[in-house]
Amino acid sequence: MEKAVKAMASALGVLATLATLVMMVAIVVDVVFRTLYDRSVPGVLEISETALVVAVFLGLAYTGATNSHIAVDLLTERLPERIRRWVIFTAWSLTALVLVWLTWSTALRAIGATEENELRMGLVNWPIWPSRWVIVVGLAAMLVVAIVNMARTFAGKEVLGVDHQMPDVTVHPFEYTKEHPPVGDEPRRGHTNEEGER
Repeated sequence: MEKAVKAMASALGVLATLATLVMMVAIVVDVVFRTLYDRSVPGVLEISETALVVAVFLGLAYTGATNSHIAVDLLTERLPERIRRWVIFTAWSLTALVLVWLTWSTALRAIGATEENELRMGLVNWPIWPSRWVIVVGLAAMLVVAIVNMARTFAGKEVLGVDHQMPDVTVHPFEYTKEHPPVGDEPRRGHTNEEGER
């Protein structure tokens, strides 16, 4: 189950990265075209907006599966281990409840947009309904990650991305994992520890 979730998150993360590249290229092309011909390329704005939606929402699950979401642990890191795990379990449970509601409501909106063939009127008539389904997929994938993290914390394990890094994740020196403590925790060279050993 967890391997499937990690594979799904990685695939969506790749798509989110490609969408970011598409957005960058589209903006560069538009800037160059505007500089040379004093007008925008039709459809570039719509492509950039769609790519932004893909990059944000398809990247949610990957960020959750790699434990890369922004977290403030000033309080939880000072709690006893058992209480800390229950706090994290409660947080992921609330996250899952919110994601259930968001996924359901956006799915209903996506169905309505598909039936109406929702378009954005501008220089180019751009379909909106595919982007709404991208949001549904991204939220649903993040919901699966939240459920897995709930199960892991309930079983006394760390959340995804802490005890086992995903294979394509680069560990930076300022990131904390069990195998890679934060910089500054290692004893300084030339200094002695409490036992007087060098």
